[in-house]
Amino acid sequence: MSELIKHAGISRSTFYRSFETKEMFFQWVLDFHMEGLSGAAKYTANTPTVFYEHYFHYLYEHAIYFKTFNSSSMWPEFHYRMTQIGIEVYQTFIYSKIQNEKVSRLISHYIINAHIGVAMAWLNEKNLQPPNKVAQLVATMTEQALASQHIVLSEIFPYQK
Repeated sequence: MSELIKHAGISRSTFYRSFETKEMFFQWVLDFHMEGLSGAAKYTANTPTVFYEHYFHYLYEHAIYFKTFNSSSMWPEFHYRMTQIGIEVYQTFIYSKIQNEKVSRLISHYIINAHIGVAMAWLNEKNLQPPNKVAQLVATMTEQALASQHIVLSEIFPYQK
């Protein structure tokens, strides 16, 4: 915290007037970035790949924060909130295609947990690959997962213009 306070150019008392504990500060940072991530997840794109590029670009721009969440005690809440953002999106659109609530929930969980796993592995790389390369990989993996259930990603993708 001392480094952070020094880098911010504020006094300890100023910092602790705003945040009683470092955990409260981390919670504020998490909330801020989850709001940004949620916004990135609602990006309107012409194709799933363009959507994923936008999403991974947001992660790339804020990689230091997401790396910190990935390796901190905040990970369970961070993972849970990321999962909820994605599940809400995919489950509705998969259900609209297959009309089976249980299967759409399972597929949505599978896809989102795979996305999170890829994102976290990518963020842990010493030298991050460009976001567009990871986006292409995720788009291909998602297309294949859905194709196994005879669902076409571009047909269910929620944010097409």
